[in-house]
Amino acid sequence: MANLITYKIAADVNGQLKSAARIACNFWNRFVEPESSIVIRLGIFTSFGATIARAYEPYSKDDTIYGVIEFNTKFLAQFSDFDVAGTVAHEIGHTLGYGWDKWMTLFDPITGRFSSEAVAVVPALEKMLVETDYGPGTTLSHWDEERFDAELMTGFKSDAEYVLPITIDVAKLLGHTVLEHLKKKTSLETLFSELKAVQFSEKEQAKALDLDYFVTTPIWEEEYDFGRRKIPLR
Repeated sequence: MANLITYKIAADVNGQLKSAARIACNFWNRFVEPESSIVIRLGIFTSFGATIARAYEPYSKDDTIYGVIEFNTKFLAQFSDFDVAGTVAHEIGHTLGYGWDKWMTLFDPITGRFSSEAVAVVPALEKMLVETDYGPGTTLSHWDEERFDAELMTGFKSDAEYVLPITIDVAKLLGHTVLEHLKKKTSLETLFSELKAVQFSEKEQAKALDLDYFVTTPIWEEEYDFGRRKIPLR
């Protein structure tokens, strides 16, 4: 039985998180079969501060990995489904391993350049750099901001995000199976538009997972309303 990425809606506003979660999960399920199934738990909070969303450190039970993302109701109405789905897709990337143990073995933490061993497996990594600035949470956990700017897995959220093929292909080095290679740099809006109407075909398999399992963990990233820039914490 194949592993998959699915979601649990703990709380929502007018179905917006459910729609965004479906799009983000469809995106990753199209390209990657995770080493273990992943459940993303989505909820809400209300704050009059500048925090748009916050994500928590992943946790696990048996062979399932869990991630938690909460969105501030103050801002949700301002954002489209694709805006919210972009944040969810980014955090699924972290749950897949960006910024965690296997990822940290792939590159030199001083230069941000990938090792010859990693490049031998995924040659495109020779042209990639890991972020080495901006402090805890951003540094060493994302692609380099200056060079790759609006890419999905940089540490700062942008309005016109895109995905590089390497963002998919590096999943192989994180223990996952790449199901489909992205042919070229593609806007996130284009990819999400292709996937918005796709119906989830693994409903019975998803129901077999413990979707309700929940553990409180520390905050991993927060997204603030400072020009819609993501200021991650770790």
